[in-house]
Amino acid sequence: MATVYEFNYTGSEQSITLKPGKYKLECWGACGGTVDASDWTDCTKGGYSKGEIVFKKRTNLQIYVGQSGYEKVTEGSSLTRSGFNGGGVAGKVTTGKFAYSKYGGGATDIRLYHPSATWGNTESLLSRILVAGGGGGMKNNFASARSIGHGGGYVGVNGVGRDRDFCGGGSQYQGGTSYDTEEYHGSLGKGGYGGIGVGGGSGYALTKDSYKPAGYIPTSEYWLENVVMESGGNTTKSDGYAKITLLKSLPFLTVSSYNSTQITFKADHTNPTLLTKIEVFIDDILKETIITDLTTEKTINYILEYNALHTLKIVVTDNANTTAEKVVSISKNIMPLGDDASLQDIASKVKEMKHGLINGKTSIINVLSLKNIESSLNNSLVELSEKVKESFDSSDTSLQDLINQLTQANNTISQLNSKYKYSSGTFTYYTGAYPNGINIGFRPDVISYTVINAVEEKYYCVYTPLFYLFYNYTTGEKYLDVNHNHYGITFTDNGWIPKGPVNNGVYSYIAVKCC
Repeated sequence: MATVYEFNYTGSEQSITLKPGKYKLECWGACGGTVDASDWTDCTKGGYSKGEIVFKKRTNLQIYVGQSGYEKVTEGSSLTRSGFNGGGVAGKVTTGKFAYSKYGGGATDIRLYHPSATWGNTESLLSRILVAGGGGGMKNNFASARSIGHGGGYVGVNGVGRDRDFCGGGSQYQGGTSYDTEEYHGSLGKGGYGGIGVGGGSGYALTKDSYKPAGYIPTSEYWLENVVMESGGNTTKSDGYAKITLLKSLPFLTVSSYNSTQITFKADHTNPTLLTKIEVFIDDILKETIITDLTTEKTINYILEYNALHTLKIVVTDNANTTAEKVVSISKNIMPLGDDASLQDIASKVKEMKHGLINGKTSIINVLSLKNIESSLNNSLVELSEKVKESFDSSDTSLQDLINQLTQANNTISQLNSKYKYSSGTFTYYTGAYPNGINIGFRPDVISYTVINAVEEKYYCVYTPLFYLFYNYTTGEKYLDVNHNHYGITFTDNGWIPKGPVNNGVYSYIAVKCC
């Protein structure tokens, strides 16, 4: 039996975390309201949108299900419609003993997780990957025109306005229009409203060729395939609804840490019982095969050749011979980060760089001390230790050779000291603090924060000129963005100007200039 997750109208955001796998995503928009309609089936219908996608990692989604615009109440009673998720707010009309809602139906959509989890937040709207438009509201129940104003499709169907004039349906880049002035038109993701019924909202599916508004957040890894979009496709319910169906289970792999002697990882599967083996390769040579306790965390130890760069690959296989793999570079020295490095990986790497420089300098000093050459941490680096040691260990080295070697070493030290710089410290941040920035004497390439706010929540943040990311240790919230205007910072020639993510917080920082 297929694994299916269903979402009905609740009036608030709903969320789900999906394991890696191939999924079918489906959305049905809500119907619009109609005056004199006996029930919702006489109203404009919400649209239907479908797409298929492969998630290659655990993915957090938010689902917003639209509220029906249809409501019939006794004369003098208030409507309970809210227009949730973009339904046009259009009031009511009283006919005889009853009052009828003219609200548009709310859209139903699936979007990527965003920390500002309110349906109308601009960044949240720009995180949607699948939308089924809601039906437009109608002032009159024209029996000959009940198909008008349906939501969904690439362009919502036009609605009927005053004197039976048409109201434009929403497209993939604009909302539905009202008969009245522009202030009553909709916008992207928001229905039109006013005293006249409005056109149905469009559907949307993220594909390679789909329209992408300015500031759109999802990347190519969220492109949908096998897309279907139908205007008026919701003939089952007045409210919207959504469904997520697992089409194919997949294995996946998480590496928690690795260094020059061991790697720790955990394999899993959408259906863990389908895993068959884990293989570990070093430089494409099989070192170990694991066939038991496949989903428990594993630590593999290994011995590397001195000062050589190696490739470590872990492959997880299931009963359909579907595989997932991770490849990392390892060596006795500081290792590069993988493309999918986590926040903790970056933090560990910054600390490793710091300790590597200090230990390397100490090694050079010890060697020079044995040769009765005075030195200190201020004039030596790890890259020079072995070269200087070999020079001094040579039995036929002349005094001039040694002097030349030391001169070359000092010149190299000066060059490296101008390239690699490090600073750390603490500061307390609040809105408006440090308008001139924090001065550390150089322009950093990487900055990491550990933050504790007034309510003891703990955050970890990493900033580069290209992106920033943060992790909330307390809630588990993770966030990555390329727009430093959100919680980002401004890099300066002498440091940086801080911004968020936490007011009244104590920030411990590490800043590194890499080149």
